[in-house]
Amino acid sequence: MSKKKLLILPFLLINGVVIFAALFKGIQISLGYYPLIGLNQISLTNYQQVLNDPFFRKSLGYSCYLALTATFLSLLLGVVLSFLLLKVKTPWLHKIIGLPISLPHIIVSLMIMQLIGQTGIISRIFFQLGLIQEVGQFPLFIHDPGGVGIILVFLYKEVPYVAITTLAILRQLQLGYVEVARNLGASTIRIFFSIILPMIQKTLMTLFIILFCFTFASFEVPYLLGNPSNQTVALTAHDLFTQADLTTRPQAFALNFVMSGICLVVATIALIISRILPGGRKAA
Repeated sequence: MSKKKLLILPFLLINGVVIFAALFKGIQISLGYYPLIGLNQISLTNYQQVLNDPFFRKSLGYSCYLALTATFLSLLLGVVLSFLLLKVKTPWLHKIIGLPISLPHIIVSLMIMQLIGQTGIISRIFFQLGLIQEVGQFPLFIHDPGGVGIILVFLYKEVPYVAITTLAILRQLQLGYVEVARNLGASTIRIFFSIILPMIQKTLMTLFIILFCFTFASFEVPYLLGNPSNQTVALTAHDLFTQADLTTRPQAFALNFVMSGICLVVATIALIISRILPGGRKAA
């Protein structure tokens, strides 16, 4: 073993012990073993209660809607933006587009709230221009059932991330095949789906997994901009954990492990699909 690996070993051991100890403790509590409140029997009751709860199913559907919508739109807009940046050789423009990546989601949420809220900047501009008679006539984009404000926050953060990541891959690809296909009379659409998309497919699938898991388990954005009647799974778990009744905490832990399981299943399915598609290793 090299000296570099030996130097890293203590760091890995310390962090590994902390992570696995917390994971083991969380599994114990989710299975009903919580001696602090007198629970000493291990069972799957908490998981059954969580999965059979209609409110959880509603939260699960809403979380999947937000995650899938934000992820697919981010991938679509990000890929389009990456091709535009590939043609524009302006370094300062690339830096400006990459700025949202460094902003925390809380800051972006407050920005969106001040921008498109019913008392925000745009509504007041519309009022001054006489387009609306009162600010209440401005469409509800914050705390709305559809989660428009939440999706806009994710798009603001994730579209530049997808664009910058995809652009880095496009610059490394050998695009001579594109010129050959164009000389042979292939259309732009055919070139994209037959040549370019298989080349960047693995990157896009990796981005899909990252963005879906993050948006699905996101807490702060739905907490600030969400509708009280439509809670995400993360908010439901937070409510269970922060209740004064400590008997709901095992359900909160169970809900968190269910969230992790869903993310793991989605990631596995995405990787399998990636292998089957033309750009996958099986096809190669």
